[in-house]
Amino acid sequence: MISDFGFCLPTRIRFGRGITKEIGEEIRARGLKHPMLVTDKGIISTGLADKVKGYIEDAGFECMMFDGIVPNPRDYDCDKGAAYALEMGADVLIAIGGGGPMDTAKAMATVMTNGKTSREWIDVELDVEAAPVICIPTTCGTGSEVTFNAVINNTATHLKGNIFDPKCAPITAFVDPEMIDGLPGHLIASTGIDALTHALEAYVSTVATPVTDAIAIHAIKLIGENIVSAANDRNPDALDNIMLASMLAGMAFGNADTAAVHCIAECFGGFYDIPHGVTNAMFLADVSEASIPGNPSKYAQAAKALGADTEGMTDEGAAEEGIKVIRRLCADLNIPKLTSFEMINEKDFDYLAQAASEHVCNPSNPVEFTKEQYLEIFGRVMKA
Repeated sequence: MISDFGFCLPTRIRFGRGITKEIGEEIRARGLKHPMLVTDKGIISTGLADKVKGYIEDAGFECMMFDGIVPNPRDYDCDKGAAYALEMGADVLIAIGGGGPMDTAKAMATVMTNGKTSREWIDVELDVEAAPVICIPTTCGTGSEVTFNAVINNTATHLKGNIFDPKCAPITAFVDPEMIDGLPGHLIASTGIDALTHALEAYVSTVATPVTDAIAIHAIKLIGENIVSAANDRNPDALDNIMLASMLAGMAFGNADTAAVHCIAECFGGFYDIPHGVTNAMFLADVSEASIPGNPSKYAQAAKALGADTEGMTDEGAAEEGIKVIRRLCADLNIPKLTSFEMINEKDFDYLAQAASEHVCNPSNPVEFTKEQYLEIFGRVMKA
């Protein structure tokens, strides 16, 4: 018997190479008049922000810009952006970038209409709809363009928190593979494994549904078939497929939740300010291996989707083959080791393990880890 479930996707999706050229028409069709780009200086340096700004201005709009974005966005940066957008009279935010700009824009939009500070809306239902946000991802990992949450650094706790409510969902996502044509291979690698983490965790999540399963398993297959070719060879078809997989993974985890890998990544990212996708990639194999006993059948199916030869194996054996594929992908993609980050200090692990065990996503993992189990995983990854 199938349990009751729901699925929510408030965001309109526009997918295709060059689809971003139509953003001006989207703004006009929505009856909006005062767009503001929300991006970071890195995206500006690539010329992508000016490219999108040009499309908007060619459609007859004046386009403002806020570029006060940093990786792992902090609550006070989001509040500063919201105040600036209100001061300038912006009525739609156009987020262009990775998770930082897109999550910042959603947090800004929340504060613009709901008031207070972004920190005060962490884990709290919004009063009213956030201001309109249109997202244009420039990486192939975050999935933030189709999720209704914004992950921001709570500077009071030095840990990441979530603004989570369909009322802050982007109104439209322009998912354009042209936006990652110039992305360096190491960023395609780390963000692509981030997307794999989203898809795999959504698939094995304790709150997964038939709809999220269907979406997640297809994303896993696309990533397994295309990530190395996309990152190392810049194959255009592979880049298209990884961009699609990233979006699908966002749709899946936005409804099914992430799990223990994200418990770790959000704690490490908030505490050490290291890239989210890289942190997910470093921990994915070890967390998944420790989680197999909670749902060996689904890990076996994921292994098959990743291309592992599982013929004649038990679910447990097949699942282990899937872990080998993940480790091989990370090696082929030159994902860094945890020890390569000089700020990592094992003296912090007790605090981080406790925080991970208390993270809101921990119950969604097939095995709800204790603090001691997180410490064991930290130790294994440090020795890898």
